[in-house]
Amino acid sequence: MVDSKIDRLFAFISETIGYFLSRLEGVDRDVYFADRDRRNILDKSINDIILCLTDIAEECLKKNKRNVPDTYKDTILACHEFAGDIVLKIAPLVKHRNETIHQYLRVNWQNIMVVKNRIGEIKEFVDKTKKLFID
Repeated sequence: MVDSKIDRLFAFISETIGYFLSRLEGVDRDVYFADRDRRNILDKSINDIILCLTDIAEECLKKNKRNVPDTYKDTILACHEFAGDIVLKIAPLVKHRNETIHQYLRVNWQNIMVVKNRIGEIKEFVDKTKKLFID
């Protein structure tokens, strides 16, 4: 049973990645622009994934009695000590979240593709941080 905050975060990100990838199936740039519902689902999924990564990073820092930086990007980067160089690939995703959430429609499709192409790295970050919570 999922009961702690970190367990809920790990469950949420796993579910959201699966949902994002399933909703992206069969979608190209034209469909993305034409189908407002699909576009909103994909944009929100990017937001959810990146915010969850930030929350996981924050929990990592708290567990190790480290200060939590003020920005999302710095929070992820501050986990380098615990997760290694993968944070260097994950932290720039915050930019894509910020662009997407602020409705820069012309670049949103590119952001969708960047996140899709980084799913393996996102999962690697999650796996590395998850090990910190296994007692």
